[in-house]
Amino acid sequence: MKVSRMLAAGELIALRRGLYLRDRAIDPLVLASAIYGPSYVSFESALAWHGLIPERVEEVTSATLRRPVRFETPVGRFRYRHVPSRVFAIGIESVEDPQFPWLLASPTKALCDAVALDASIGSQKDVRSWLEGMRIGEVPVLDQEQLAACAASYGRPSVRRLARYFQKNLTTP
Repeated sequence: MKVSRMLAAGELIALRRGLYLRDRAIDPLVLASAIYGPSYVSFESALAWHGLIPERVEEVTSATLRRPVRFETPVGRFRYRHVPSRVFAIGIESVEDPQFPWLLASPTKALCDAVALDASIGSQKDVRSWLEGMRIGEVPVLDQEQLAACAASYGRPSVRRLARYFQKNLTTP
């Protein structure tokens, strides 16, 4: 009853069943793993957080071991995409936020996650076009061990092509 009264009075914000928020000013990235887990922030959301893409991302996209799902909440949109369990733990960083610690893909892992879901990458030229299409400018030196682990574990040709591309072009796309 108390929760219902607090919701009606605007003192609580419902994110999903059983998960409520008091402060609307919280960063949506912090909430992603609490809304649906296990998960970590990746794809375009992580690329933007790391400063690799110039666009502001409107939807927090995370990787999960569970089925893909979307949530519309009063604090933002959240999208969860399935990744295989064998690649889930590779390249995950813990972000120590004063509000709540959360998990984030490294730049290397975020690139691999994003490329893994793109079946249009059939050559090294396609990798370069994909990077240009994402408007990825300066790519920091990628973790070659993570890149190799993702390429082997994903088992997807697009990730292997990304790894080969960065082995040949170690500085920028």
